[in-house]
Amino acid sequence: MRSRKNGKNTSNKADSSVSRNSVIGVDIGQGGIRMVQLSGRKLNQVQLEKYAAVTLPGNVVSGNDIVDFDQLVSHLQQCYTKLKTSCKQVNIALPSGIVTIEENFSYDPEGNDISLQEMVESEVVRVGALDGVNYDWKELSKDPRTGVLSVVIAAAKTDDVDSRVDLLEEAGLQAVNVDVDVFALANAFIYTDEMMGNQFTRSKILVVNVGDVNMNAMVLQNNKILFRHEANLGFEQLVQLIQRTYQCTDSEAVAMAYGRGSRPGDYRELITESFNMQIAQEVQRALQFFLATQNMDEGVDISQIFISGIGCTDAAGLDHVVSAHTNIPTQQCAPVSLAASKSKIDGAQLQKDADSLTMAFGLALRGLV
Repeated sequence: MRSRKNGKNTSNKADSSVSRNSVIGVDIGQGGIRMVQLSGRKLNQVQLEKYAAVTLPGNVVSGNDIVDFDQLVSHLQQCYTKLKTSCKQVNIALPSGIVTIEENFSYDPEGNDISLQEMVESEVVRVGALDGVNYDWKELSKDPRTGVLSVVIAAAKTDDVDSRVDLLEEAGLQAVNVDVDVFALANAFIYTDEMMGNQFTRSKILVVNVGDVNMNAMVLQNNKILFRHEANLGFEQLVQLIQRTYQCTDSEAVAMAYGRGSRPGDYRELITESFNMQIAQEVQRALQFFLATQNMDEGVDISQIFISGIGCTDAAGLDHVVSAHTNIPTQQCAPVSLAASKSKIDGAQLQKDADSLTMAFGLALRGLV
């Protein structure tokens, strides 16, 4: 989606004025801002140019809401300065909680007297009047027998889109695409599968991102989202667990979560293992919800689980705990770590930061491929 400001209409076509050589994905969460700059024209040519992150103080972003616009602009500028780049083309995401998504929309070109756009608009008006809604759509596949198109539609209130565009413009950046967080997550793991030789493309895989406040889980097959689930579990809940356990300040808990400085001797037992168990239980719950929505005759086996996100930072043994709970092979995987990176990037530090960059990485991919 793009802003309708200055008379621009939302379109599912790429902006021809945008350079496809380099773009920055900007992930804004309750706990911080992450920026990832990528370059390249094909998935197998993607290169990590730079990345940066800053922590947000409380009461700047709360859940899906921007609480302090001016402070957020200031921190965006700080993060961009830290990135040390001249690129200003940015992709940003709306939280799926404020977006209406129609994932299994079908359109028969031969059996309809109206165009696909008109059909999409007839769906979008359920969200609100067209002049107050931004929408976008993408053709996912075409049935070779019937010619019926499978289409995904996303619609959001124009005010929500414009607030993100205004935010970037105030920070001196150019909003190229306003995406949806779950689509960015899907992009990141479609890239992951590509880099792994497309071994999971035709299989059903469960992709899990443990973000700042929420955990997003989705089932992908043939690069399509079959199922989505969101749970209130993320980095914020990890920090709260640390605070309750050790009676420490928020900043001390955040430092512990990131592994900055020393940790108590029982940290692994009381924090890491406990939080890993919470994640595993939520993943199992997501799988149960998925199974409940499926036709058992069509095959619902999940072949692989991939887990990433800032809430997985330093989560030693998480993949083993989830696999033990679900009986499904599980891999803690940060897609950004699969991209070729500039030699000036500190590889050891990237390894520590990689889980937190998944959303920003998926957003940056949108501008390249």
